[in-house]
Amino acid sequence: MDAPPPLGPSSQTPRRADLKALGGPHGDRDRFRVPRAAVWAVVALGLAQGACLLAFILLLSKVVEVLEPTTVGFAAERQYRHSLLACAVLAGLGATLGILRAIEFSVTERAGYAVVRRLRMEMYAHLQRMLPGHLLHRARGGLLLRLTGDLSMLRMWLSRGQLQGTSAAITLVAGLAGSFVLNWPMACSLVAVFSLGAVASLYSGQAMRSATRTMRRRRSLVIGNITEQLNALAVTQVAGRTGGEFARLSRQNDSLNRALVRVADLRGRLRGLATGTSMVGTAAVVATGVVQARRGDVLPATVLLEVLVARFLTRSVRTLGLMHDYWHRGTVSRLKILDFLTSSSRAVETALLPPLRVRRGELRFNDVTVQGALDGLTALVEPGTVVAIAGGADSGAATVLDVVARLVDPDGGAVIIDDQDLVETAPSSIGRAVGMVGPDLPLMRGTVTRNLTYSARSSTPQEVQRIAFGLGLHQALPRLGGSGVDEWLVEGGQNISPADRQLIALGRALMGNPPILLLNRPFEALDPASRILARAMVLRHRGTVLWCTDDPADLAEADVIWVVERGRLTEVKDSGTYREEQWTGRNPEETRWPATT
Repeated sequence: MDAPPPLGPSSQTPRRADLKALGGPHGDRDRFRVPRAAVWAVVALGLAQGACLLAFILLLSKVVEVLEPTTVGFAAERQYRHSLLACAVLAGLGATLGILRAIEFSVTERAGYAVVRRLRMEMYAHLQRMLPGHLLHRARGGLLLRLTGDLSMLRMWLSRGQLQGTSAAITLVAGLAGSFVLNWPMACSLVAVFSLGAVASLYSGQAMRSATRTMRRRRSLVIGNITEQLNALAVTQVAGRTGGEFARLSRQNDSLNRALVRVADLRGRLRGLATGTSMVGTAAVVATGVVQARRGDVLPATVLLEVLVARFLTRSVRTLGLMHDYWHRGTVSRLKILDFLTSSSRAVETALLPPLRVRRGELRFNDVTVQGALDGLTALVEPGTVVAIAGGADSGAATVLDVVARLVDPDGGAVIIDDQDLVETAPSSIGRAVGMVGPDLPLMRGTVTRNLTYSARSSTPQEVQRIAFGLGLHQALPRLGGSGVDEWLVEGGQNISPADRQLIALGRALMGNPPILLLNRPFEALDPASRILARAMVLRHRGTVLWCTDDPADLAEADVIWVVERGRLTEVKDSGTYREEQWTGRNPEETRWPATT
């Protein structure tokens, strides 16, 4: 296939209107927003936890006050029974707090996963609208990071930062309210320590964001390098470059490891601040209590209660302290996701675009221009005609097929199929009208049947059998294993021979009798016997065929031959003229034309 052409100015402009159509009336804001039902549920759970904690503190203070008996007789017995009942209520409140926290964790995680699922499908829909040229300068490692790591970090911010942070803030306010009820000087010392911890956490924020960006860039390089090596491992081995590639990955890995360590150090600092703040807060409460006790302003039991309150609030303080970490990582991921969603792609397909309906199979190229590949191609393909397109690798011949298949949209001119402008039809309808074979269309992971019927899912077993026998696949399948058409193929069909991959790819294009068949050198990997069978299947196909080939045997079987050079149609001839030219140019020692089907 020809090199993808450069993208025009119009394709480089991010389609914000399309993003708003997908993201809701407020565009980007709604895209990353947690559902309101989840927010209200978390607020309700936070209020319930705060109420339970406040009740626990106040009730515990009452129980502590009666630890030292002040009455005798019947009143003391009644006070004793009330204390036991209060302890049972305390146990119930503790159990309720545990249940509420479990429910809160489940609700927040589910809400985060729901947003991430929606975003992942939106990103995949955007990826499906991207043409090969749009992906030309994007590393696979970066794309994988967008769909996995970025979404995971965004989920952490939504679930454990926004939602759990909201609940923790409510619980913290309730706990501090109980602390002020018990003793306001000790409560003030606790608030002062918590405030200092928050300021220290904010101070570390800029370094965290910078380190996160650096780590992400280096991780993308490593993932991209590994992905490339997986796809080109044989090249590395044949070229004797295993040592060099190992050294390159080692350098990238060391660089990534340093970035990861830097991020880990900063995250450890934030976690240490959160834990240290709660512990120092406890110490501040005790110190304030000691001063007050020396003056006789507070009882030791009250100091003990304040210490317990400080310990109760440790989880809330830790959660709020980690929010800064989650926020920075989530912000970077959010920007990367938006960058991907605003990258070049086709416009969002709407219901206003009619599907491509091919009745006769007439193709008309009206001054079609693709920058770097085609230069004003004007030609007509009659319905049911087999057109062979001859041209070298850089001639633009393969781009003619790509334009019809909409792997490339023309920069100028139009492709008309049965009086329909191709670019004004729904791209998703192309697969029902066009079957294509090309070097850039690999097999999919799955069974042979899945590959054969990939674009024609309603094909019957009889149709699969017809294609298999017609192409000689029934002879190739025993070589693959004992499962026949249920044999499993790995990604790209790398567990079978190139010839068998070519036959299955051709069968996939022929399945369902598409009215337009596009063939880009479909027989290159086949032996002579397999070529005869495959050529016969193509010639029996009832539809319009565009056939990119330089094989004289293929050219001789076409109805019309186009010669394309440097993106221009330089010559058109019929097969009879071509055969005569070949015959007159043959070696006089040869006695007959090679047999064709």
